[in-house]
Amino acid sequence: MTDKNKTIYFLILLWATLAGLFIIWGMNSLITLIDIPNWPSEVPPSFQEQFDKVVPILSVGYLTSTSIALVFSSVFVIIAYGIYKKDKWVWSTGLIFSTIFLAIFGFLLASFMINLVIFKDEFSIIGLIIVILAFITDLGVIFFHTRPATKLYFEVKK
Repeated sequence: MTDKNKTIYFLILLWATLAGLFIIWGMNSLITLIDIPNWPSEVPPSFQEQFDKVVPILSVGYLTSTSIALVFSSVFVIIAYGIYKKDKWVWSTGLIFSTIFLAIFGFLLASFMINLVIFKDEFSIIGLIIVILAFITDLGVIFFHTRPATKLYFEVKK
């Protein structure tokens, strides 16, 4: 059976959803990065010196977050396209990526929950929502990657 069935199309949709979530995450980081120069006006004068030392680290962190999110969203689009084209490397690579990201999303989930409790800021709220959605989507990716119809489509040995 080489025809694409609903399972394959749903798997493509899940990978595209992960890509979309990463694009939203990257844009959220970019917006926060652009807003960092406005932060000193909100800092009490007694903390200004310490804040000035932290700003470069924050800028690098948000820039890195933006870059990584946009790179991985591109990788996820490539995997979705590879599934559509039935490239042999996609089944194992997709399963490896989704398993690694499941662990990463677990750590990010804990990190954003702690960050939200401490700071109660918009970035933490949006980040937590995105990570929860990405975690659930990634569980779906792993589930559909391991279905018999997907293995049959990619001609994977049982």
